[in-house]
Amino acid sequence: MPYLETMRQRAEASFVELHRGVTELHYTQFPDHRNSGDSAIALGQARFWRTHDIAVRTTSSAGSIPERVRDSSIPVLIQGGGNLGGLYPVLSEARYGLAERLPADTLLIQAPQSVVFPTDADRRAFSRRFAARPNLRVAVRDQTSYDLLRDEVEDLSLSPDAVHLLGPINAPEPTQRRIVIARTDDESAGGLVGSESADWPADPLDLRAHEWLGWRAAKHRVLKPLMERDHAAWMRRAERRFDAAVRLIARGEVVVTDRLHAMLIGLQMGRRVVALDNNNRKLSNYAETWFGDLQPRLRFEHTIRP
Repeated sequence: MPYLETMRQRAEASFVELHRGVTELHYTQFPDHRNSGDSAIALGQARFWRTHDIAVRTTSSAGSIPERVRDSSIPVLIQGGGNLGGLYPVLSEARYGLAERLPADTLLIQAPQSVVFPTDADRRAFSRRFAARPNLRVAVRDQTSYDLLRDEVEDLSLSPDAVHLLGPINAPEPTQRRIVIARTDDESAGGLVGSESADWPADPLDLRAHEWLGWRAAKHRVLKPLMERDHAAWMRRAERRFDAAVRLIARGEVVVTDRLHAMLIGLQMGRRVVALDNNNRKLSNYAETWFGDLQPRLRFEHTIRP
């Protein structure tokens, strides 16, 4: 079976298991930031919920979560991605605070994540504040992450990233030989940043303003009602960020990247991809977990020639 359909089916089956018994949920930690890969995750999750008639009662970013969600009796889901374990302390604190506040009999679902513990203290905080919670389901995206948590989380599953639920991605024809998408954050290994490289597109002013308001709402609760718009409005923001990323990646006949989602989106657009690992092996861990029998148009390199 071809790569795209096989990965879509694997992701679908994993998400069915992760959502077993769930007919409605609150969606938290929506990625209201310029990282277009996280927007791809959000869109894949939303497609799954629509297909399986799962009602999304509220959608909120980490800073704008409504107080009523913290007291919810219906399941609460935390956005998937690559920030579980302490790499991004603000998101970790939001996750742990929710786990500690949510009623013990409410199901808390962590959508597929990559796991990195920067320090032993980060691992202990995860164990004490999150993994110890009853009624918790956690999905992880690669075998290395699964091995890290197998003794920590009882209801643990291995799942492909939600971007696969989008299936083939339509894109404009390429206009240049290659496009280089390089991380410029703390997860970069530094091997790709150069004169021809680009990171995810910057947000336009209105999206930046909404992100700013969301974080201010975390400190000033009077602002939270301004953020509580319907799920569709949040997803339109994800669509805009995702569409901008697709237009960027589509420029190249070949996609060269150290970003996991630039790799996956490029493959789903039908492009050839050359990947370099970031500094915590997020890309190779994922490929080694899922791609061994599929032979996508992907190769890994240690360095890239001009």
